[in-house]
Amino acid sequence: MSTPAPTSRIAELDALRGLAAMAVIFFHFTSGIAKNWGYHIYDVPFQFPYGDDGVDLFFMISGFVIFMTLDRAKSAASFAVGRFSRLFPTFWACALVTLVIMCFHGLPGMEVSTRDALWNLTMLPRFARAQMIDGAYWSLEYELLFYIGMLVLHRLGAFRRLTVPMLLLWLAAAAAAHGILTHGAPESLLYRLTGKIKAVTSLDYIHFFGVGMILYDAHRRRAWSIGHGLVLVACGAMAWWKAESQMHLAIVLGFGLLLHLATTGRLPWLNTRPLIFLGAISYPLYLIHQNIGRIALDKLHDVTHSGWLSFSITTAGCIVLAWLISIAIERPAMRWIRDRTRRFT
Repeated sequence: MSTPAPTSRIAELDALRGLAAMAVIFFHFTSGIAKNWGYHIYDVPFQFPYGDDGVDLFFMISGFVIFMTLDRAKSAASFAVGRFSRLFPTFWACALVTLVIMCFHGLPGMEVSTRDALWNLTMLPRFARAQMIDGAYWSLEYELLFYIGMLVLHRLGAFRRLTVPMLLLWLAAAAAAHGILTHGAPESLLYRLTGKIKAVTSLDYIHFFGVGMILYDAHRRRAWSIGHGLVLVACGAMAWWKAESQMHLAIVLGFGLLLHLATTGRLPWLNTRPLIFLGAISYPLYLIHQNIGRIALDKLHDVTHSGWLSFSITTAGCIVLAWLISIAIERPAMRWIRDRTRRFT
């Protein structure tokens, strides 16, 4: 079976994004109701307890595509513009829609001040200790910091020939930081410095990014090495150590295998229109589903008195809203920004 060229777009990755987004939605609309909110919204029709691990798959996919994105970029400015046009306009639109709906139909404990709302626009509200407009936005900070860190390291040439050693060093730093913050004394200088360093790096989730990065390195070299295997083992060990859960380790390994099979053409069923469509709208879908969805579930249940019907209508409504944001804002904004900045990048 032939392997796609490393620089070509892999449609199966879009499908995996769509599946990851749907897994997170199913979790937030079912098992996450009781876990994250602690009060009754509607009669949950089923349980989907591990769906929030879909975010881990998002991180792995980001790790896989980061080298493709960096290698295609003509300059650091070109990469920055590309990421900005992809992330920020859609995020601002979804945050605004969510904020407006919450102003009219709020959720207890999720009120956001004007100051906090403005800090949300940076994607880094945690640095100002600001309340997030939507709890699902937490992962954006780690994605953004990962992109910044990778841009710096890539421009310094760190990953051109030493991908395996660099990833092992990065994982070792993450392990050291986790050990210090788990067993160290909070009042010590080392503990405080480690916390600050971890806050501005991708150490918390580098084992997920690392799975994607090492799979892409093997993909572009069209060969596996002992070093690739060592990185995967280290990523799996880090996942188990941080979560202390065999189930979580199995999910991480399963996602890694799924990503490998998808990117080597062994899962052709992923390349279907419904899954590609979900992948195309996965970013706005992830951004608008949680708080808006929970408000909708609450309101619909008072009318339908059916958990399944409330769940189905809310899920479909989120997909339609994400599609509208994608065609009205996401795609036009990307084209407009990239067209206007092409001469400078």
